[in-house]
Parts: sequence; structure tokens; C-alpha cells
Amino acid sequence: MDSDDEIEIIGESSSRPSCADPTLCQLCDMNFDSENFSELQRHQHYEAHFNSSSNSKQGPSSNKYQKPAIPKDLFKPYSFQLPLRKKSADEFWYPTLSRPPPDNCCPGLIPLLKHALKKSHTKGNTRRAVLCYESATHICVEAFDRRWGCGYRNFLMACATLMDQQIQSIYFALLDDPFPPGVRNLQRWIEAAWKEGYDREGAKDLRNLVDTNKWIGTAELYTAFTFRGIPSQLVDFDLSKSEKGIQVMIDWIVQYFSPPNPKQDTVTDVLRGASPVIATDKMPLVLQFNGHSQTIIGYEISKNGDTNLLVFDPSRPPRLSMRRAAIAGASSVVWEQSRTNQVLQSVMHPTSNGRSSKLKRPSSSSDMQQHKRTKSSELDDEIVIVEDSDTAKNNQRSGVSLGQTQSWTLDPSNVVNHFRLGMSKLRRKQNYQILYFPMTDPWSIEERDKRKVVTSISYC
Repeated sequence: MDSDDEIEIIGESSSRPSCADPTLCQLCDMNFDSENFSELQRHQHYEAHFNSSSNSKQGPSSNKYQKPAIPKDLFKPYSFQLPLRKKSADEFWYPTLSRPPPDNCCPGLIPLLKHALKKSHTKGNTRRAVLCYESATHICVEAFDRRWGCGYRNFLMACATLMDQQIQSIYFALLDDPFPPGVRNLQRWIEAAWKEGYDREGAKDLRNLVDTNKWIGTAELYTAFTFRGIPSQLVDFDLSKSEKGIQVMIDWIVQYFSPPNPKQDTVTDVLRGASPVIATDKMPLVLQFNGHSQTIIGYEISKNGDTNLLVFDPSRPPRLSMRRAAIAGASSVVWEQSRTNQVLQSVMHPTSNGRSSKLKRPSSSSDMQQHKRTKSSELDDEIVIVEDSDTAKNNQRSGVSLGQTQSWTLDPSNVVNHFRLGMSKLRRKQNYQILYFPMTDPWSIEERDKRKVVTSISYC
């Protein structure tokens, strides 16, 4: 790049020269500007100085550069931060960190989804819903791992939650030392486990993992967590072996997230008497199937009685308006009314001019053995999320002044739809594997040694 302000030569004044000042060689005072020297030519020019000084010991030099030689390592290109430069990739973040989350991390979605589900319940679209630990964070793939990083990102979502929870606070130290979680760090983590004799089958299949773009699955995550002493368990579901089909896995997931109840015999018994929408202290689940993996954050019983899973998909980040609302907090959200309600309200409360616009103010919220390495594939979900168009008008409608905290207008149905995974799509696959965390005391060295071979519980 032919840009003079890309290099700052030691020995110049502390302030950067103006565009009118010439750029001179610090050894022979050659005017680089008048010679139209590029950055590469400047480096070659200085190389000539250094080569000349190294040959001076052999006798007088005919070279015109007579100034004393200066150590070469002092002449390094001056680099400066570009205003639009993106943050470095593979930055791990968890909720208790004081710094803001990277662009691919979104905390606060569970409380936001909880409010949206309550709105959905009020409208009669959701009967009940149960969510995981509220600090669970959505972490999506970045440009460098977009085609192969789903397993790694589900691992990071699990780690972010495990490092925030207080049921087993000792997990934090086990996950953070000797090096913290990350996409590339997980690869090193797994290879370190292989060297200690963990998952010899996986080591044989993958051979080397560090700095590669190889896919990993829940078996590798189990190996990584076991190596660090974090208790976890794999559960296999072969739906072709069960007459109930996908309902077997759905019932298991409902049982996992549902609060303890001594009288629970069926899903109806579990949900009877509970609040319509609740968050629990349960850790998210990692769901693996052929072609992809996702993090399960809860479930929803729809108005027709079907059970939908609620998931964080590492390949589908929330829309910008949703992310901003989640980070700002649920109290910053103005929930958009359904079109039916807007029409009815317009008929029942007609307005003759803009002064009556307060009557149209939206109500605010108070409120397996499955293949271990499979290729990522695009999901065929087609979800449309309402964007924040004309923020100023939305703020006027919701009574937000310039001095108040900015609010975000969201449609609760679209928020729920973004995380909903229905029965029809789950039925497309026959084999699933789930990784869950029983939240028991860390495994001792002896207990880890017993689990060096990857095993799973076959539920059907």
C-alpha cells in the first residue's frame, strides 16, 4: 500500500508529521516523497544501508551512505488501529466478565425469551414453558469457523454457563486452568487428553486436531470435560427402535428440565400447578445429530399440546434488535401488538389527529452411538424477525424521551419462533445424542481414568 502514514521512523518528533512535510531517510536524508518510493522500496532502501554497514569492516566503502549504522530492529513499520477494524476472532466470554461481550456472544436471551413466552401464553399460543439457567449465553460461529464450528461453539456455550453457575463453583477453576476455553484451545485441550490415553478411537480417527478445520461432536466434548474433571454423560436415542418415536426423547428432555415433583408420572403431572413460564437452575443440553448440533435451553408446550424444543443454534445468531434488547434487559423492550389487536384497537379507539397517539401506545413488559464427526449443513428454517425500523417513532409511541433509556420494539411471536424447534423437524432424523451435566462433585483422577473410553447410555 502506497501510504506514507503507514510507517513512523524512530528519531522523528513525537507528533506525526503533517501531510505537507516530506518523508526523509533517517540515514542519508533522501526525500522519499520526491522519489515516489513505496513502502517496499523504503524497506529496500534501508536494507542497502544495513548491508553497506556490514561490509564496512572489510575496507572503505564506495557507497554514498556514510552515517553510522543503526540496529535494524529499530526500523519496524509503525502500525496503528484502524477505526473499523474487527475484534480478533475466537474470543471467549462468560457472563461474570466485566468487559462487554464480543459481537458473536449474546447474554440476556433467557430472560428476554421468558418474557416473550409469557406474552405468548397470554395470547393463548403457549400453554407452558420451562427454561434453563438464566445466564446461559448464545455464542455463534464466526467467519473463520462458519462451516465447521458448531460443535466448538456448543462447547463454549456450555462452558460459559458452567463458569457462571454456583451449584458447583469449583467448575470455574477446572475449566479456566491451565488455559481457558476457546475454539483453538479446545483443539489443544482434546489433543492433551488423547496423549493421556483418553478416547483412543477418536484420536485414531482424527489423528491431529490443532489448527485444523475438522468437525467434532458430543463424544469429543465428553472427552474434553472428562479430562478436566467435569462430570458429564452421553445419552443415545435410536428412534427406529421405539414405537413412540421422537416422543421418547421429548419426554426425557421434559423430565430433565422439569422441577422435582414426587407425584410426576406424565408430562401433564409435571406441569400441573406450575407457573406458565419458569426458568430453572438446569444447565443447557448439547444435542447432536447427523449434520449439526445445537444447545437445548428448554421446551414449550404449544396451544395444540405439541412439545417444541427451545434451542440456541450456533449457526443462527439473534437479530441485532433482539441482541441489543437482551443485553439492555427485558425492561427495555416494548412488545409489539399482534396485527389483529392493532386493528381492533384502531376500530374501538379511532383517533382524529396525532395528539391522540397515546391511545395507541403498545403495552410494555412488566413484566449417539451417533457419528461423532459430521458435516455442518444449513438448516431449512425460514424465520423472519421484526427489525427495529424507525426507532424514533417507536420511542415516541412508547413514551420514551431522549433522556430515557432507549427501548426496543419486538414481536413476542417472532422472538419465540427464533428459538423454537418443532416436532416435525425433529422427526426427520432417527438418531440423536445428548450431552448433559449432572452437576455432581468433580471427578477424581481415579474416576477420570475409568472414563477414558467414551461410553453412552442407550435410552432407546
